[in-house]
Amino acid sequence: MHDPELPDHTAGGDGPGTPDNARDAGALHRIGEKIEQAAAWYTEQIHTERRRPAPDPDRVEQLLAERAASTKALRDLPEMTGEELQRIEALYDAKLSEITGA
Repeated sequence: MHDPELPDHTAGGDGPGTPDNARDAGALHRIGEKIEQAAAWYTEQIHTERRRPAPDPDRVEQLLAERAASTKALRDLPEMTGEELQRIEALYDAKLSEITGA
């Protein structure tokens, strides 16, 4: 599910990280999906926290920062090189494990 507020990670580009074969395009899609999952979780948590009778402003601020980082990662995804893609995928694998408890 794509959040319309997030950049479209499936859009191609002409930069150095532009996929030159189907495998690279598949990696971009897979990593983009992971980033979107994390961003969606942060968005849900922001809404939940703000609806509480006494929201924790520090938690809201942290969640907003994490969501902003996810948005930036999605925006930058098409320009990333192989090493950057590996790093960002590992980062979001860890984030998803942490937030989902898996």
